[in-house]
Amino acid sequence: MSRPTESRAWVPVAPTWEHDPEDKEAWRRVVAMPSLAFNRVEMELFEGVGGRSVCVLGVGEGLAPLALAAMGAKVLVVDPTYSLLDLLMVRTQVVGVDIQYLAVELTDLTGVRDGSTRFCYAAQAGIQLQDLGAFYSEAFRILMPGGRFVVNEYHPFRRIWKPESGAPRIARSYFERRQEKIELDSPTPANPAGMLGRYEYHWTLSDHVHFLVSAGFDIRALEEVGEIRQRWELPNLRGLPEQLILAADKPE
Repeated sequence: MSRPTESRAWVPVAPTWEHDPEDKEAWRRVVAMPSLAFNRVEMELFEGVGGRSVCVLGVGEGLAPLALAAMGAKVLVVDPTYSLLDLLMVRTQVVGVDIQYLAVELTDLTGVRDGSTRFCYAAQAGIQLQDLGAFYSEAFRILMPGGRFVVNEYHPFRRIWKPESGAPRIARSYFERRQEKIELDSPTPANPAGMLGRYEYHWTLSDHVHFLVSAGFDIRALEEVGEIRQRWELPNLRGLPEQLILAADKPE
């Protein structure tokens, strides 16, 4: 397994993370430039993915599975939402890559065999998961020994602020794991599917580490990347990390 860069310098987020939400064509470009979908740390963690099996857990914006397929990976996308899978299916046909699909809950990956995939990838999935431990345990189950799980989450520090312009004001405790959703959310890179049920879930950094270790993983990388204010963020959060990147390997 490759290791991420040893440099502790600031690493920017992937270019598509910064894209204008009105830009509807990023999915067309990502197959020609897969690095648009991933930051530098993720690209290093996916070294050697060509020809390997990858299970993408959650469609999100659909950029990651398209990029991985363009990199030569054998991609299976799992998501409980048929409409998102249908949209991705159409896009794969347009851009000419091959992806398989499975509609099941992310915490119960029925239909995915034990030890059947070399890589798993999940981006911004935590917000919809009531049981993060079950999710990580299922990822561990379907990975083959020596397989790698790469997780990208909108950094937990950025989820606690009031959605208003001006100086940031705290809306809730960092340790409040569940919040009832009052209004429909517009899709953003941090919540690409928009409304995902009655509640959204806020998992702390320590939660991610705890549940990965409890599932049996060896954590190989924990990186915080990006620090600018995104155009879709109302408070100015410049200086706070934008993304949490975790890589966890299943022991051989």
